[in-house]
Amino acid sequence: MNKVLVVFAFALLLASCNPKQAWQKRTIENAEKALMEQAKKGKVDTAGVNALLKDYETFADNYPSDTNGAAYLFKAADFYRYMHKPIRSIELYAKVYDRYPAAAKRPYALFLQGFIYENEVGNPTAAKNLYEKFLAVYPSHPIAKDVRASVENLGKTPEQLIQEFQEKAAQDSLAQVAQ
Repeated sequence: MNKVLVVFAFALLLASCNPKQAWQKRTIENAEKALMEQAKKGKVDTAGVNALLKDYETFADNYPSDTNGAAYLFKAADFYRYMHKPIRSIELYAKVYDRYPAAAKRPYALFLQGFIYENEVGNPTAAKNLYEKFLAVYPSHPIAKDVRASVENLGKTPEQLIQEFQEKAAQDSLAQVAQ
């Protein structure tokens, strides 16, 4: 009986270890390190960045149950955002949100979609819908207060925001004097 249990455990271990999957993780880690070294020298390896982005997405597609997929897609979305490709960034944040319900960054993936629609794409309607979805799903999340403020200030010009801030500060000062 013990031999059967040991053989079963060994077979289960072998089945859970995918050498190709581990190889892809190492490839990604090595590419990240290489790009960081280049960045420290002030160089940008565009081909290396593009290859890494493809590797991130390929890994997430090939191993959807691996939680590293969420982290890789989130990193890819961040890269695209910094590369001024907001729509692609939104698409990848949406994949993180849709595919990985247990991911720690899932709430941020939802929020960032709205933030990018608001600030980079210029679509306040889409931003508002995503912000409201965030508040419905994560009403007590640590950034919920900031999301509520984003909804309240959506579509206001910087001048309007400054004026409202100054008016509130003046009201607060009068309230303190009255006390």
